[in-house]
Amino acid sequence: MRSFAFIVFFVAFAPSLRAGELGYDPAEPFWVSKTMNGESLFFVKQAEGEKPSAKLLFTPEKILRVSSATLEVEYVEGKDYIFDKAANALLLPEGSKIPFKTRAEMYPPKGSKQSIGACVDGKSNLFFSEGRVFHDLQTVVTYTHAGTWNGPVTKFAGAQLPGTLAKLKQKEPLSVVLYGDSISHGLNASGLTKAPPFQPPYGQLVVDKLKKVYGSEITFTNPSVPGWSTNQGVANLKKVTDAKPDLVIIAFGMNDASGRMAPEKYSAAITQMMTGIKQAQPNAEFVLVATMLGNPEWTGASPEHYPKFRDELAKLCKEGAVLADCTSMWTELLKTKKIADITGNGVNHPNDFAHRIYAQIITSLLVEK
Repeated sequence: MRSFAFIVFFVAFAPSLRAGELGYDPAEPFWVSKTMNGESLFFVKQAEGEKPSAKLLFTPEKILRVSSATLEVEYVEGKDYIFDKAANALLLPEGSKIPFKTRAEMYPPKGSKQSIGACVDGKSNLFFSEGRVFHDLQTVVTYTHAGTWNGPVTKFAGAQLPGTLAKLKQKEPLSVVLYGDSISHGLNASGLTKAPPFQPPYGQLVVDKLKKVYGSEITFTNPSVPGWSTNQGVANLKKVTDAKPDLVIIAFGMNDASGRMAPEKYSAAITQMMTGIKQAQPNAEFVLVATMLGNPEWTGASPEHYPKFRDELAKLCKEGAVLADCTSMWTELLKTKKIADITGNGVNHPNDFAHRIYAQIITSLLVEK
């Protein structure tokens, strides 16, 4: 992403995580299951005298497991957490081992370590860190529920990607390229920060799911670069075309929004990328990813741009191109969840749970139920 995103990343991945090691399929859409696996929580104590709390997306019928996001520490109901049915939230009693932050710690003074300037209120910074800091503060919960997801869902789009689906169904080799910014590079996925459980970023989760479902040999290339916007994407297309892609996942937008790029210019840049790739690889098809939302309290975010960019991408979708709408999903998630629950750095990167949601949205386009 842009230089102000404080780029700290690792070129080499930690040992890859297999789906079986999590105990569930990380690319299985959460909205089709009655078990919520590994929903991430970040506990905040909002005021003196209140218990630290974090809300759940669904009302649990049975809580199966609550643990650290590293999966190394399991927490005990009644001792480490309490379920508050009225608030549909977990609360931390006195003496809980679960980490939390106070509201004041989430809005540290300007100049504080592990913070980023500036909060939109102009009075403070925001708690921020790259690497595994947020991961180590987050908790994950697995539970069964009877709820129905009323937010956006992604439907199979095989008819719009006939070449890709034909190769997959015939178990032919497929070249997939993921082209984007630091989110697509994989920043803050535990596999990249070398933290347990070493979950790969969303791009690898997508490829692993396609291999599992279809049995095709898939060559995966990821030239995504932290700090890049569509300007760099247009200028460096050889990184994509050298891979001779059958399917290109284009995922720019966070940095373009931070730079307040006009939506029509954003659309023109994406179109230019698609045209350049098609000139070199006429049969290439595309998944166009509408970005997650940045922290709305961060001045580097631009909430008004994300839906406009999504709408521009939607206009480009016809046969050979489909939309992966993370923008609408994040809009719905943030009606219940805090940004700290699903971010890996506090402002503009996904955590493991959110990388899985990216993968679930994209694989839903490519895998028919």
